[in-house]
Amino acid sequence: MNLIKRHPVLISLVLFFFATQLISLNLEGKRAEDPFSRFVLLLAYYPQKSIFALTGMVVGVWQNYVDLIGVREENERLKLEVRKLREEKFRLWEEELQNERLKNLLGLKKSYSYKTLSANVIGGSPSILRSQVIIIDRGREDGVSEGMPVATYEGVVGRVFLVGAKSSEVILITDEISAVDAYIHRTRARGIVKGTGSGCVMEYIEKKADVSVGDKVISSGKDGFFPSGIVIGTVVGVESSGGFTRARVSPDMDLNSLEEVMVILKAPENKVANDE
Repeated sequence: MNLIKRHPVLISLVLFFFATQLISLNLEGKRAEDPFSRFVLLLAYYPQKSIFALTGMVVGVWQNYVDLIGVREENERLKLEVRKLREEKFRLWEEELQNERLKNLLGLKKSYSYKTLSANVIGGSPSILRSQVIIIDRGREDGVSEGMPVATYEGVVGRVFLVGAKSSEVILITDEISAVDAYIHRTRARGIVKGTGSGCVMEYIEKKADVSVGDKVISSGKDGFFPSGIVIGTVVGVESSGGFTRARVSPDMDLNSLEEVMVILKAPENKVANDE
C-alpha cells in the first residue's frame, strides 16, 4: 500500500502497459481495420518504445564498457610492444657504436709497430685525491706493465700508472703529474704537454715558434713513453710565458666517457713526468 502511495505514476504506467498487452492478446484475430485495435496499438507504442530505447541504452552502455576494456588491454599491449621495440633499438644502437669503436681500435692497432692490447674501462679513480685516473680490465697477467702508453683511435689517453694482477690504473694526460713530449703538427714546433687537472697546456715552446689556435698537437716519441705521431689534442689558446710561448691544448676526446682503450705494449725507456 505504501508503495502505491509513494509511486502512483510508476505503478499506473506499469499497470497500463500490462493492460495494453492483455487487450492486444484478446483482440487477436479481429479485423485490423478495427478502430479499437488501432487505438490499443497506439497506446502500446509508447511503453514498448520506451522499453526498447531503455534496453538499447543498457546494451549500448554494456557494449561500450566491454569495448573500453578491450581498448584498454590493447593499449597496454601496444605500450609494452613499443617499449620492447625502443629497448631493442637502443641495444642495436649501442652495439653499432661499440662495433664502430672496436673497428677504429683495430685500425689503430694495425698502424703501430708495437703490439697492442684492447681493454675496457671499468671504473674511475678509487681515490678522491686523484680524479684524473681510469681503471681498465687488463693487468700483469695480460702483459701490462707500469709506464705503458694508452690511447684510442682519437688520440692519447694517458699511461699505465699502477698495475694489478687483472686490472690497472691509467693516469690521464690531464692529470697534473702527466707530461708528454710533443710538437705542433703544422710547424713542428716542439714543447712539453702537461696536465692541469682539468685540461692540458703545452709549455717550453720557443718564443718565435709559429703556433695558432686550431693547430694539432702530436706526440714526438722523444719522452720514452709514447710512440711518435699520436694525436694529443688541439690548440685552443696561445699566450706568452716568460721567454717561451705557452699553448692551451684540448684533448680530442671526452676522457670522462671512455669505454674501450688500447694499451700499447711498449716498455718505457725514460720516465718524464710533470714534477711542478
